[in-house]
Amino acid sequence: MWFRRSWHFILIVVLVLVAVRVALPYVLERLINDRLEKIPEYAGRVEDIDLHVWRGAYQLDGIEIVKTTGGTREPFFKAGQIDFSLAWRDLFRGRFVGDFALEDGQLIIVNGPTEESSQKEADRRWQDVIEDLFPIEITRLEIKDSLVRFIDNEADPKVDIALNGLQVVAKGLRNRPSEKRGPLPADVELRAKTIGNGDLRIFGGLDLLAERPRFSLNLELINVDLPELNDFLLAYGNVDVSRGDFQLFLEVAAADGKYEGYVKPFFDDLEFENVADKSKPVTQRLWENVVAALSGLLKNKERDQVATRIPFSGEFGETDVGILATIGNLIRHGFGRALSERLEGEIFAPSEEGLLKPDDEGDVARRGKDEARRSKEAGGGTDADKETTVAEKPPVRPQGPSGKR
Repeated sequence: MWFRRSWHFILIVVLVLVAVRVALPYVLERLINDRLEKIPEYAGRVEDIDLHVWRGAYQLDGIEIVKTTGGTREPFFKAGQIDFSLAWRDLFRGRFVGDFALEDGQLIIVNGPTEESSQKEADRRWQDVIEDLFPIEITRLEIKDSLVRFIDNEADPKVDIALNGLQVVAKGLRNRPSEKRGPLPADVELRAKTIGNGDLRIFGGLDLLAERPRFSLNLELINVDLPELNDFLLAYGNVDVSRGDFQLFLEVAAADGKYEGYVKPFFDDLEFENVADKSKPVTQRLWENVVAALSGLLKNKERDQVATRIPFSGEFGETDVGILATIGNLIRHGFGRALSERLEGEIFAPSEEGLLKPDDEGDVARRGKDEARRSKEAGGGTDADKETTVAEKPPVRPQGPSGKR
């Protein structure tokens, strides 16, 4: 008798569990859609939700968030699929964290004449939504085949630029610094195609658990066809080009409330003459002639290239840009030693305590010369030997999409 009652009880439990499993996706879908409808000035919806109990995951399909004020036609956010799962590798180490994966996503930022017709808010409301939908801390983030688009309806002409084919991988986001992981325990890498068919890569390390921002990031943007950016150039610089390529290299690092870095823009094979120039206002043609004359004067004739190095540093909220250094580097590239088309190396150096500390001098070239001088004094080399030492022993750098080091 007890045996039959036990089987009946087990059968009832199994049926209840099956019913819960079948009903749970629909319950979650309703709860999530209710939450998305309550975003101030925005509304969202999810088409479908799938549960994967065996790996502790749920999947959102066909999510879309739109602005409900101002008549903005573009959705603020869309995604074909979002997958959120438990990170079992960390669970076995006693950490309850999750993995986040997004495919076919779109983030569209719009600048309009009014706040109602714009969608560019980055405030607490979105953090609250993320925390409600994904309540477990995320340690690994992956984004595939996505797009970030910026539309400026206030600009003349209208600006519409995008990062296409966006791929992002961020690992160790909840890790703490250690002797094994180093002072920056999280790694991040981003790759995308820009307007003008450029290749963008951003990579580096960071410590998200630090009390104050602590990171070291590098950026490489190469092979941009400048005429494709003419709307952007006209809107913000009042010039356009008929020919030219663009490259950009940037390094920035931060620790202890301070940051330091540089940016190096390169303009190759510039040509400002356009068929449409005759229809432009006189003031615009005059300005373009001034820009063309200056670029021709400061151009490195051997490379047919205009470039400079812009150093910047400061504390968060206060930025100091080296204007004199920027002008000096512009002239030096045009008439003296050309700037290298690559990343230079570390801006910050680890301290004995294992934390990133700002280098008060912040001068990579000076550090290289000091190292060469010490080498010369130790080995008795000549001035020619010193130049060879600096040239032959550059800092070790990650390889970028250009294949350069």
